[in-house]
Amino acid sequence: MKDERAIGTDLRIILCIQFDRRAPPSEVAALKSTLTASPNCVHSSEVTGSFDFIAEFAAQSIPWYNKWLAPLADQFAGALHRFETNFVLQRSFGRALDEDAVWVPENGGYKRIDSGLIDKITAEGDYIRIHSRSESWLLHETMKSVSKRVRSEQFIRIHRSTIVRLGFIKRVSRKDRQLVVHLADGTSQTVARSHAGEMLHLIRWGPADRPDGVAQGHRRQAHQQLPQQQR
Repeated sequence: MKDERAIGTDLRIILCIQFDRRAPPSEVAALKSTLTASPNCVHSSEVTGSFDFIAEFAAQSIPWYNKWLAPLADQFAGALHRFETNFVLQRSFGRALDEDAVWVPENGGYKRIDSGLIDKITAEGDYIRIHSRSESWLLHETMKSVSKRVRSEQFIRIHRSTIVRLGFIKRVSRKDRQLVVHLADGTSQTVARSHAGEMLHLIRWGPADRPDGVAQGHRRQAHQQLPQQQR
């Protein structure tokens, strides 16, 4: 779909989507990817309630928006149960969005989990699971979106389906020419080959843009626990 950025306009449109429960997950994921990848997408959220997905778009005008939306008709037909279009008339601003925590459902409400208390994040199909202090919560979200809300200097991705807090790693070993991280909960996880270089760099040197010594301390400790042949 050819996409042109809507520039120089104050018109904001909220697209509310309820997915068809019978739609293949691949079609749902493809549609969400198409919408969020648009340069006109200001932000998007996966929600609970009447809708599953809400996205805000910048538009030059209503006719421009309708023309932009038209090529998505086939994707909408295959993945949606219904959708609504709303217009932002007035916006109120409160406190800044908390980007250093994840909110999880609990007892009919929501509980805030600071990123420093998150032990690991794992993918489970179209969902992710937040692990913290022997508890876990399932969220309808992607690894990419949740990784934007936790402090990147505290975490490392060791597999496409696993993100781990550095302080939760007790030691790193090597088995069958692959790195294995041993976690504080007694579990272990093989580091994907695509992330092995990042892990070794983190342990030995650390990224150059880390301003403090906290992450460096984690790397020194992990490096001391590596087997001699791996150093």
